[in-house]
Amino acid sequence: MKKTLLSALVLLAALVAQAQTKIAPKLEKGMKMTYVETFTADAGGAAIKGNSESQYVVTDVTPTGAVIEATNSNITIDGDKSNPMVGILSIAQKMMEGLPVRMATDADGRVVKLLNFADLKDKSMKTVNAMLDKLYAETPNLAQMMPREALTEQIGSKLTEEEILANYQNGNDVLSLNGKTLQNGATEKYEKEGMKMKRMFFVSGKSIVVNASLDMTKDELKQAIIEQVTKEAPEQAEMIKQNIDMLMGQMTFDMKEKSTYQLQDNGWVKSITTETSQEMMGQSSKTRHTITLKQ
Repeated sequence: MKKTLLSALVLLAALVAQAQTKIAPKLEKGMKMTYVETFTADAGGAAIKGNSESQYVVTDVTPTGAVIEATNSNITIDGDKSNPMVGILSIAQKMMEGLPVRMATDADGRVVKLLNFADLKDKSMKTVNAMLDKLYAETPNLAQMMPREALTEQIGSKLTEEEILANYQNGNDVLSLNGKTLQNGATEKYEKEGMKMKRMFFVSGKSIVVNASLDMTKDELKQAIIEQVTKEAPEQAEMIKQNIDMLMGQMTFDMKEKSTYQLQDNGWVKSITTETSQEMMGQSSKTRHTITLKQ
């Protein structure tokens, strides 16, 4: 009986170990991975699509980690230029174009720190202001719909060290699974754009599917909406606070995301496909983003 039980426990342990996948890509100084990216977005009645390239270069390796530079370049945007939302979405896509993001990682390639945030912020805001100058010049009535100062502040609020780190740690980036030990049915909580999310992982060999959805109580959602409006449209904050219950009853608040990762033998990503749908404050949006290793 004891022998049978021991055999069963050994088999169970082997099955559990087999089902787990540790994401730890090979890190060697000088390694370079280039990816082609495509995206489509439909937000607020503005449809855009675009292409770009992202290059990841391992510039240094130590016993405890590495330094990786990621640079997004060759960005092209296609959309109805008469719609100011297309211009605003274009700024969001292009504000860091050509700027290397220098990151420190741990030994498994998980991003732990930005090394050049101040420089990134300064150069990105110069790009944002130049693009806004052009956008407001080409769309004279935009100032009445959205004051220049408010839009500048709203875009700038996304250029924080926390936001950039979150993209590489918890977004759908080439580096975002690094350091995780995954198995079928494993769940993880994280935040995206100020919203609490929960995702579940499904692992099959070198293929990983990640399904995510909003994970907030009604009270948490109320607080998040009030904070978002206070930050982005302070003149409407008091009205939203007074009518939040009615607003919650009349509108749908939801966010869903599905990503499929394919890994190479060396642990680096081969491809990622992500589809996101969101409905917040009466506004719906859908995006599709693909990242593919350049051959």
